[in-house]
Amino acid sequence: MNAGLKIALQLYTVRSAGDLAARLGVAKQAGYAWVETEALHGLSRAEFVNNLHAAGLGLASMHVEMSDLAERMAEIVATVQACSCTQLVMPWLDEAERPQTRAGWLNLAATLQTYAQSLAERGITLAYHNHAFEFERLVEDGRTVLETLLEAAPALRWQADVAWVDRAGEAPMVWLQRYAERLQSVHVKDLAKAGAVLAEAEQGWATLGEGRLDWSAMLAWLSPRLNTFIVEHDQPSQPARTAAAGLVYLSGLLT
Repeated sequence: MNAGLKIALQLYTVRSAGDLAARLGVAKQAGYAWVETEALHGLSRAEFVNNLHAAGLGLASMHVEMSDLAERMAEIVATVQACSCTQLVMPWLDEAERPQTRAGWLNLAATLQTYAQSLAERGITLAYHNHAFEFERLVEDGRTVLETLLEAAPALRWQADVAWVDRAGEAPMVWLQRYAERLQSVHVKDLAKAGAVLAEAEQGWATLGEGRLDWSAMLAWLSPRLNTFIVEHDQPSQPARTAAAGLVYLSGLLT
């Protein structure tokens, strides 16, 4: 068994349940010991920490957007430290935030590098979470956005969203192997098989273990290298069921 293994639920999966307390309740009912949150879910530090403690759940990782890092760094750091969490992730750039040139991406990388170095001094790692657009190639040199960011910001780590790598038309294992030393955690979710009943309703995603990705093979490679695995589904039709099934499937392969 992987020492220090954390199997967490990204609470975005069960957002339809309601506020943080309600989402934590779904995670607890499904059997999770760990969660990944979207910053503080609009709460104060004390309220956020109290909610986690009341639910009896640990904080494996926290998503924090660029605005959080720029404007709320001290509060974010104090919160994760209060939860004995050492992982932050920058998860998303709105289209308006995405640079249009290589120089712009390099500027973003420099900012992320500064944040990552500052956080490292506090014992916290910062990772970048990909979607599909990071695999677009820059006109200036033909390199992908992901390559540009990771290579220009050596202190920055990577939270690999494997399903989005596949949706970008790339081979996930190629990228996982290339940046194996930069991996902080992995989002473990699935893609619908051709003709799946819920494929359209769930926007092409699937409950973990019921889709087409070869997670058994990928997890066999990832398990010795990583200890944080996060179940997610972007558009579940049955969030509580999807959360529970994901934990069962993932636990069967990792423990």
